[in-house]
Formats: sequence, structure tokens, C-alpha cells
Amino acid sequence: MRRISTLVLGLLLAGGCAGEGSSPSPSAPTTAFALRAWVSQALPPVGAFRTAGPDLAIDQGRLIVHGPEMAIYPGRLLPNLQQRPLSQAGVDALVAAARAAGLLDGPTDLTGGLQPGAQTAHLMFVIGGVEREVLGDPTRQIVCVTTPCDGAPGTPEGFGQFWARIHDIGSWLGTELGPESPYIADRFAVLLVEPVEDASLPPSFAMWPLDVPMTQFGVALAGPPPARCGVIEGDSLKAALAAFGAANELSRWTDGTDAVFGAIVRPLLPGEPDPCS
Repeated sequence: MRRISTLVLGLLLAGGCAGEGSSPSPSAPTTAFALRAWVSQALPPVGAFRTAGPDLAIDQGRLIVHGPEMAIYPGRLLPNLQQRPLSQAGVDALVAAARAAGLLDGPTDLTGGLQPGAQTAHLMFVIGGVEREVLGDPTRQIVCVTTPCDGAPGTPEGFGQFWARIHDIGSWLGTELGPESPYIADRFAVLLVEPVEDASLPPSFAMWPLDVPMTQFGVALAGPPPARCGVIEGDSLKAALAAFGAANELSRWTDGTDAVFGAIVRPLLPGEPDPCS
């Protein structure tokens, strides 16, 4: 059942994995519900990493989304993640809408026939420890002629309607969402790549925050261009966050050797698998 693309928009709750054909329970407390939404596309590893990562995550009664970014160049290295508490009524509404769309039982491939190279949308539900991933077309929208305007359960249109609703979740569940606050992830995936050149700006250098040399960090990804990918967590996280928070997307990283890399840093949301493995 589980077919997670490791370099792609997602939400998980720690729990068991159900067998093929299992269906999540009708409802669950906020601490027993999780959702992750992301898109994947057939791209080389480095290109996929740049565009990967969940659009949103719901875990332990909180919604985690990407907030607005400052219109500056070069942009910040760390993205702006925001979290909001989600009420039990909000969780119940999500579960009810997913069930009405036919996403919690029946077929798990609702793509409806995608064109080669198109994006695939993924929804990973975890309800009461039961995990279920459903695939769909993020562009498939229902054409509404008369109300009620609901996609038929278990169809690409039903998937597309639910996808659209969770990506406008503030309008849908606004009264069930609390105030925003910054979200700091406890794991970060880092991709070391060739530094970006910009002749209009003087180069900006930053010191690599880990003890391990950059040429030995994580694992090598197939090029071109050559790259290394690894996850930073635990005791190394504090120093890494301080360094990344002071850097921008064009910073060149050095570690006291001859190596010079650029870096792409991606916070990993709850339950998101290691994209470097």
C-alpha cells in the first residue's frame, strides 16, 4: 500500500502500517489523526529535491504549512513554516470530507490517467495507526453546473475537490484553526550542490556547521551535477539552525578544506521519510 516518493508535497503519525485494503476508522481524536499532502514528478534526484516536500501536514492536532516569504534576493535559506492548532471538530470535518470523497476506502489510484511528465498528488492519511496513501491528479477539478457541487466518491474529481479544499483550509475550517506561530522542524534534509554563480553580487561565504567534512556528509546522489544529501538532527541541530538562519540561497559553504558547496535546506515535517535514503 505504501508507495512514498522520497524526493517529493506530505503528514504522518507514528503508528502501525495497515495491510492492503485496510480502511481507517470513521473518526479519531486529534492525536490519532495525521495527514500529509505532497506532489511528485519524474525528475532527476537533484531537481526533485528542489521541488519536493509536503505542501501541508497535520499532526498531533496542528496544521503545518508554508507561510509567505520575504520578497528579497537572494532569498533566505530556511523557508518560513507556520503552525496552527486544529480543533477536534476540524479533524472530524477532515475525516468526514475524506470519507465522502471515497479516499478512506476503495481504490488508492485516482489519477484518472496522467500525461507523461505530469505531477502526481499524494495524500497520506494515518487514522488510529492505520496508514493509507491515495494518488490523484492535483489539476483535476469538478465542473459545477448545479449544487451541491461534490465530486463522486472514489473518482479523480472527488480527489481533486478534497485536494483543493485542504489547500484552502483556512477558508474551509477557519473557525477550527487557532493562531499562527513559527514551526521549527526537528530534522532537516540538506542537499550540497555546486554553488550558484551570480556575477551581479559578490560571493558570500559561510562556515559549514558540522564536524563531518562536506565531502563526507550524507550520501552521494547521481549527477550531473554531483551532489550530496543528508539529514541533520539531534545534537547537531542547534549549530546547524544558527548557521542556516544567517545564510541565504546563494551562500557558499566551506569547511576548512578546498571544498566549496551551495546548499538547499529542507525542513522535514512530521512523519516525512528521509529523502536522501
